[in-house]
Amino acid sequence: MYLQKVYDPAASMYRVRYAIATILRDRVVNEGAFKCCFEMGDEDKVIRAILRRGLKNPRLRSALEKSHLVNITHWLPRFPDLAEAYFATDEQAFGSVDNRTERKNGINSKRTHRLQRR
Repeated sequence: MYLQKVYDPAASMYRVRYAIATILRDRVVNEGAFKCCFEMGDEDKVIRAILRRGLKNPRLRSALEKSHLVNITHWLPRFPDLAEAYFATDEQAFGSVDNRTERKNGINSKRTHRLQRR
């Protein structure tokens, strides 16, 4: 990504995309640029956009919850409407992922069981 745009006050959506890419990668290539995403006077707008995308994207939501770069527990109280949506969709969003994981683990455990019998 072209980092010069991160420092442009009018490019808030670019900062959202850069922050999301960094969170999904779970490592910072340019720490100054990442911090700048939240320090340009529109921090609330950027955080709200990231949280809203996290509601639609299970991979981003999982990355937000596991990330060492951001602390989602500090972000959610600032946006009660999004916090409510995050907690309401916990079962819906992650129930299906858990079922897939259980099925995958079940297959793996059967495979392991067959190998142990040999």
